[in-house]
Amino acid sequence: MRKVSNASIDWIHSRLKFGIKPGLSRIVYLLEQLGNPQNKFKTVHVAGTNGKGSTVTFLSNILQQYGLQVGTFTSPYIEIFNERIAINGRYISDEDLNRIVGVIKPIVFKMDEDVDLVNITEFEILTAIGYYYFADQAVDIALIEVGLGGLYDSTNVITPLVSAITTIGMDHQDILGDTLAKIASEKAGIIKSGVPVVVGNRQGVPEEAYKVIETVAHEKDAPIFHPEIGLTFDLNLHGQYQQDNSALALKLFEILAEKLGLRLDREKINKGLKQAFWPARMEDLNGFILDGAHNLPAIKRLVAEFDGSKKVHILFSALQRKDFHEMITLLQTIPNVALTLTTFDYPKTIVAADVTDISDVTWLEDWREFVTAPKQADELYLLTGSLYFMSQVREFLLTTNTTN
Repeated sequence: MRKVSNASIDWIHSRLKFGIKPGLSRIVYLLEQLGNPQNKFKTVHVAGTNGKGSTVTFLSNILQQYGLQVGTFTSPYIEIFNERIAINGRYISDEDLNRIVGVIKPIVFKMDEDVDLVNITEFEILTAIGYYYFADQAVDIALIEVGLGGLYDSTNVITPLVSAITTIGMDHQDILGDTLAKIASEKAGIIKSGVPVVVGNRQGVPEEAYKVIETVAHEKDAPIFHPEIGLTFDLNLHGQYQQDNSALALKLFEILAEKLGLRLDREKINKGLKQAFWPARMEDLNGFILDGAHNLPAIKRLVAEFDGSKKVHILFSALQRKDFHEMITLLQTIPNVALTLTTFDYPKTIVAADVTDISDVTWLEDWREFVTAPKQADELYLLTGSLYFMSQVREFLLTTNTTN
């Protein structure tokens, strides 16, 4: 995660991460002051516990094969802040970011004087910047990833051509609820009246959650679609879950193609899927596999990728607020595994004292020792856990020669 000195980014980060009170009143007001840019371009809205970013990337690459200008709004970032807002893979420039912040900042200061609008958050401001930028650049379509949940997420002020719910799992229970049904209810909040919604395969969306989504869709007369089962694509993104994400993206494209008057061209579709890249998702880098499995559902899907045919050395780290004990227990179920735990430079990261009760693991205070130690040619080396951890590891691997 490259730290970039930028006054605009520093100001955005200075805002609260989470709102004191839920609701869309603050983002609605801010967007109204900006001329409601979110209504000036076509959109796709993507929610889900995992798979949002990869699905957006697959769909964006397919649409680009048809010559469209495709905006993407994603989070969090892996390398630099600007990657969260991009058009055809090109990140918003510092110049454009500074210009738009210059427009938004006075409005936010005025809002802070109003008791009903005070404390607009970092993500709400980022959402407004993204919508303003996409309207300013006249994108053909923007693919919008939900930040957290759906119902009260600041992105949820659009009426998309199609929505998607990728997976439902236990994550952010302190905000979204402590059952799959409650979490599904929050994510189903993006479903709009009459707007089709694509729901991921039933392995990723348990029955308890699916019933909630189905009920909301029925109430809103929103047709439900599913990815085709059993499809296999030639991808640069590895892992069975990426096959699932690509199938979901394909179903989204098929619905969009009808609405946009695009012809289904398998060559373009396959080329777009093949070109898709999303960092730290089963990424092979300098002989290491990087995968940002940062919650229990993601760890479960990661564990399924290893069959024990090769010894796998795993380095794992997470934030203390995550269910890291359960995540570690799952990683220990991988056959022929050697598990090492570590910490990294970020607030509220696990430390050695947090894992003293866990047996059959190794603690490594400096994770860099893992990636600079000699490797066995016939064994696998996986680094996983927090996306913030992946960001630091990835930067180190890209700037250091670790081949051995």
